[in-house]
Amino acid sequence: MIKIILALFFCFYFSYADETYHSIKGGILSHSTGPISSGRENGIDLHGELQFKEKILKGHFAVGADINTNGDTSFIFGGLAWEDRFFDNLLLGAFFGFATHDGELNNGNSDKRQLGTRLLFREAIDIGFYIKEDISISLIYDHYSNVGLNDMRNQGNDNLGIRLGYYF
Repeated sequence: MIKIILALFFCFYFSYADETYHSIKGGILSHSTGPISSGRENGIDLHGELQFKEKILKGHFAVGADINTNGDTSFIFGGLAWEDRFFDNLLLGAFFGFATHDGELNNGNSDKRQLGTRLLFREAIDIGFYIKEDISISLIYDHYSNVGLNDMRNQGNDNLGIRLGYYF
C-alpha cells in the first residue's frame, strides 16, 4: 500500500510540477539510528518528500514517506517544512507534522519498535548546501513519536541520512 502511494506521489510530481510544487527531495536514511530512539529495527529507508508552493505560517505544506527496505516500520507523513538559505549556499531546514505507520503498537514483540499509537508526530531537521541554484544536498534527521500523550508505549523512531533536493 505504501509503495503504491509513493508511486502516485511521483506521478503527480511530473504532471503539475512548475505550477504547484516548490521542491521534491529524495534520499536514503539509516532506519532506527539516532540520538533519541534507536535500535531494534534496522535497514535502509527510501525517503521522498514533496513540498508545495503554497505557504502556511511561512512553511511549505509537505507530504512524504520513509519506506523501510528491510520489512520493518515504514511511515507516511504530512506537515509544514521551513527552509532558509544562509551565506549564499548553506541550507537549514525544519519540519513539523504528523505521520502514520505500518509498525507495531504495543504487542510486546521485543525485536520491533513499540510505537503505541497509529498517529505520530514527526519532527525533522536538515543541514546542507546548494550545489546549484535549483539543487541541494543535505543531511537529514527525522524523529517519529507519540510524545507519550496517551500513556501508551512511546519508543519512537529516529532516522538519519542524506537527500538531494530539486527546486522548481
